[in-house]
Amino acid sequence: MKDVDLKNQIDGRNAAHDSIRSISGGVLTSLLLLLILSSSTLIEAQTPSMTPGEIYNQDLDPVLKSVEGLTIHDRIGNSLPLDSVVRLDTGEQVVLGELLKSKRPVILNLVYFSCPMLCNLVVEGLIKSVAHCGLEIGADFDVLTVSIDPRDSAKDARNRKTLLIGALEEEAILSGVDVSKARAGWHFVTGKKNSLKATADAVGFDYAWNDYNEEYAHGAGIFIVSPDGVLTQTIQGIEFDPQTLRLALVESSQGKVGNWLDQIVLTCFVYDPSKAQYGPVALKVMRLGGLVTVVGFGGYLLHLWSRKNRNENPGEIALGTQREQSQS
Repeated sequence: MKDVDLKNQIDGRNAAHDSIRSISGGVLTSLLLLLILSSSTLIEAQTPSMTPGEIYNQDLDPVLKSVEGLTIHDRIGNSLPLDSVVRLDTGEQVVLGELLKSKRPVILNLVYFSCPMLCNLVVEGLIKSVAHCGLEIGADFDVLTVSIDPRDSAKDARNRKTLLIGALEEEAILSGVDVSKARAGWHFVTGKKNSLKATADAVGFDYAWNDYNEEYAHGAGIFIVSPDGVLTQTIQGIEFDPQTLRLALVESSQGKVGNWLDQIVLTCFVYDPSKAQYGPVALKVMRLGGLVTVVGFGGYLLHLWSRKNRNENPGEIALGTQREQSQS
């Protein structure tokens, strides 16, 4: 009898264990299905919806369509809308022309402060180039960062200014350049939609709001503006060669910044948009070479002429020699 009771207890325990295993397996299976469904939902949210058997068409991709036709146009020679009202990081409203009253060339940087990636890459490249171009921000040139997003506030501009100037100061430790005037020479501004759009249109910077991922689609680059507000150079990309940036600023200032070597380089070099850097122009190099040849040949003829005069007046040379000997 005891054996029968013991057997029943063992069978009961085994049944309980089997039930636990069954429940555990069911829970794990449910969790796995839930995870798969969640992953499928996330993937569907990131990619365009397609019916079964439909072939993916990039032309219908809402993300790709958001940047379709957006580019940076050639607007060199255009003037900025200097009477447009913008808002400083202090909250004060001023006309855009007030930010050019220093009469220094300006690097115009169009971004928006909540941009998840591209704007940050552009600003990172700008900071590295500014720190290594050999010119001093706030003394030789200014930087103007304008948000294209009317939702950005003065507080957003202040926060971004603190962050980026700190990054510039860290980069300047490596280059040894003086950035003590950066806080006065780097302006961060926001404003209303019409004013921001007018500034972007003036320099050929396309952008558009993308409802699909709730971001702005736009190009990448910086713009060099003369002291009187005229666009003189557009440098596209996310990396900017420091020497190219320097020459663009020197050219925009009409030689008021930089040194004589910069002027010589600009005599023979012009900006090549396809390479985003300055390159030699054959005609200018030939002209400079011809000028050097003429000057050199003229110097050689002058040397021969002076030697001939000395040879034709040996008496004067001998008299000069005797005078030297008598004085000694």
